[in-house]
Amino acid sequence: MHKTWKIIKHEYTRHVFKKRFLFSLLSLPILVIAMAFIVIAMAFFTVETAPIGYIDQPGFLKDTTPVKIKGNIFEPIIEFIPYVDVKQAQSDLEAKIIQAYYVIPEDFPKNRNVGLIYLKAPSNDAQYQFMELVRKNIDVVQKMDPSVLARLQRGNVFTIVALDGSREMRQDQWFLIFLPIVAGITFIIVVLTSGGYLLQAVVEEKENRTMEIVITSVTPRQLMVGKTLGNIGVGLTQLVVWLIFLWIGISIAGKIWPVLHSITIPSYMFLIMALLFLPAFAMVAGIMSTIGGIMTEVREAQQISGVFSMLVTIPFYAITPIMMNPNSTLAIILSYFPLSAPITVMLRLALTTIPIWQIALIILMLVISAILSMWFAGRVFRMGMLQYGKRLSFRQLFGKQEAA
Repeated sequence: MHKTWKIIKHEYTRHVFKKRFLFSLLSLPILVIAMAFIVIAMAFFTVETAPIGYIDQPGFLKDTTPVKIKGNIFEPIIEFIPYVDVKQAQSDLEAKIIQAYYVIPEDFPKNRNVGLIYLKAPSNDAQYQFMELVRKNIDVVQKMDPSVLARLQRGNVFTIVALDGSREMRQDQWFLIFLPIVAGITFIIVVLTSGGYLLQAVVEEKENRTMEIVITSVTPRQLMVGKTLGNIGVGLTQLVVWLIFLWIGISIAGKIWPVLHSITIPSYMFLIMALLFLPAFAMVAGIMSTIGGIMTEVREAQQISGVFSMLVTIPFYAITPIMMNPNSTLAIILSYFPLSAPITVMLRLALTTIPIWQIALIILMLVISAILSMWFAGRVFRMGMLQYGKRLSFRQLFGKQEAA
């Protein structure tokens, strides 16, 4: 066990402290931060700050205090200028003194056909500010019960309920669908990156025959388990760093858009995600080690590993039928196929209720697959060392080891 830990430490440090890994580790967060700054800069410098006029024919607006939209720091408080007649308002609009003007009909609020005249449409937030200004001046609304008024201002919220009552989702819970997609993409990137490191390391050390020296001190199984777990640690480091950047980003964005604080994701989804992705991660690492033990050149190994990479991404190719019918035969088959199971289960979990026994069975299947893949990687590596320079056949892989 002590030797295995030494191998894990060696594999972890030799990749984590390389410039290539540090670049790949920080490139994605830096790219996201740069894109966020570009979007914020564009939103800040392109926002229209000119005032908006209004013609209040019935003399309805008593309180003209500007209304600021909560949670949007990029939309300035728009000044609303009163006009007596349309001619003066139209003249100022053409002179670009104002960006638009409203015309409130004489029989308002009975007639709520308020006109909006503009050369270029004001932003939705600017129009919303005027709506809020009108809303707070309606006598009927001012006399309403505060709880009723708050409910009216929130608007409609639709809830989709399954016929059997087993599942429901509100229209504002879009993030429950967004989560498995982001988690799946992150899982693929991390797995393929760390798996690529492991694959390349195994093949290169076979080519330069470094392993023949190492194998005199440790068993093939200790070596492969150590290399596999070390590279899993590399992948988890990458994932943790990205999650830290994500948490910082959400915390900062929450101060700009408080609506983000209303997003709540059930804790059981994170638990199931961890129980699915961790053994799947180990399983893929074992597969990459096996491919590295079989192949004799890095290029050949990368070509074969590309096939397994496609199998991991199958749920995204079938995302439409899975989301349209998460309990279909296709979705269930992909849920029980080890390479596609983690992402498929998360996609289904966002849209339907999966029985607990089914989730437990899939997790058990992934754990067994991970153990078998690492065991098989050690076996293949030992046989590959005995047949240096030759590609192992399927008969040798699955036959008696003494035959090698």
